[in-house]
Amino acid sequence: MKYLLSIFSSLLVLFSLFSCEPEEEILTRNPKATLQFSTDSLIFDTVFVKTGSVTKRVYLYNFNKNAVEVDEIKLGKLTNSAYRVIINGVETPSAQKVRIRGNDSLLVLVKVFIEPNNRNSPFLVKDSLVFSQNNNVQDVKLVAYGQDAYFYRDQELACNTVWKADKPHIIFDKVVINKGCTLTIERGARIYAHKGAGMLVDGSLRVEGTAQERVVFTGDRLERFYEDIPGQWSGIRFFTNSKDNVIRYADIRNAEVAIWAGSPDRNPNTYEIKLEQCTIRNMYAIGILSYTTDIQAINTLITNCGQHAVAGFGGGTFDFKYCTIANYTPDFRRDTPSFAFTDRIELDNGQHIDYRVKLSMVNSIVWAGTRGGKLTDEILFLNQSSSPFELALNQNILQTERYKTLLEQTNIINQDPSFRYTPESPRNNIPFDYSLDTLSVANGAARPLPTVKADIKDLPRDEGKPDIGAYERLKP
Repeated sequence: MKYLLSIFSSLLVLFSLFSCEPEEEILTRNPKATLQFSTDSLIFDTVFVKTGSVTKRVYLYNFNKNAVEVDEIKLGKLTNSAYRVIINGVETPSAQKVRIRGNDSLLVLVKVFIEPNNRNSPFLVKDSLVFSQNNNVQDVKLVAYGQDAYFYRDQELACNTVWKADKPHIIFDKVVINKGCTLTIERGARIYAHKGAGMLVDGSLRVEGTAQERVVFTGDRLERFYEDIPGQWSGIRFFTNSKDNVIRYADIRNAEVAIWAGSPDRNPNTYEIKLEQCTIRNMYAIGILSYTTDIQAINTLITNCGQHAVAGFGGGTFDFKYCTIANYTPDFRRDTPSFAFTDRIELDNGQHIDYRVKLSMVNSIVWAGTRGGKLTDEILFLNQSSSPFELALNQNILQTERYKTLLEQTNIINQDPSFRYTPESPRNNIPFDYSLDTLSVANGAARPLPTVKADIKDLPRDEGKPDIGAYERLKP
């Protein structure tokens, strides 16, 4: 009998051990057992209609020792909401009886999809994520800024198309400007390209920005995190038949290659592409890439390009006036020169094409910092054909050891131009500024050019002693 009682007692102990519910799983209905949130509001940057936003997260924390049950999680506008939520892996406007263990959390994912409403200006889209639990009602505010836009997906544009500035222009895949056709982009227009998308020009592109209303080309991710991320879209490509391209007062940012030019007409009297008062920054590979194309750039800044700022391959005619090539590359481990030209293109079949390089550069800067005290050579002239380079470089600030003897008679060699703020002079939360410091060697050192009367910001050039580079320093 004692033996049987002993077995029975042991079974009771084992049963109680296996049936004992962990404390964190015991449900409490105490009204004081409230939840806490990782944020009291989710604010989305400007979201283009039709495209959807990034996914944002809100965590519900249960810091109680016991489990709590959320009676309901729902969008305030339910199925009429522009927002979408995912709870426990399921997209739903509402969910009931959601249990959160003690000292555990629940992740809720939120996106917003905004329908077109034919508004040109940004507009607010509001809702709330409501949590009901133990007779407590709490919420997280949802706020997004919507923006209607023009959308283009793998599209050939009609001849003589005009893009206005009333709404943004969004490119998916590509837009094509055919031979003999022109796309005109009006001042103040904003062009956003999706990942891998770009503009293909076999006709003519005319960008008509002004100092007050610049034209912007960039990626379509508008969150602050993506503001300076290179490689978000392909860039602008000019093909064989392209000519008479003029880009004025434009900011081209965050592409793979900003300007890819392959229109070799070999006519030294005309430029297939003219850039005036432009900025090119944050390119994954190259700022201006030319294959036997004739290019002119005036008052243009090129910076932060992963390989070259300017690469002229296979010859061509090039003219740079008052340009600043400040190819500091804090985002890249670059070992290629910023300013590179060759007179030969190697073809896949083992053959090559040769064409002479004619390069004029005046009142410009090629500088990329000292890289921690180690001066690097930022210029390369690779002469592989029997025709010598035709070089005319005067009144420039150049970073080079290789061509120091060749260029030092008419240029300033290896002297820091003293930009106001570069990656080598960090100051918290201040954007890079490649205008000139007060004591810059570039101040008043340029040659007056009667045809160029203003700088990149449309400030007047000093008539007697202008400054080298894209920026004219305001004189006291």
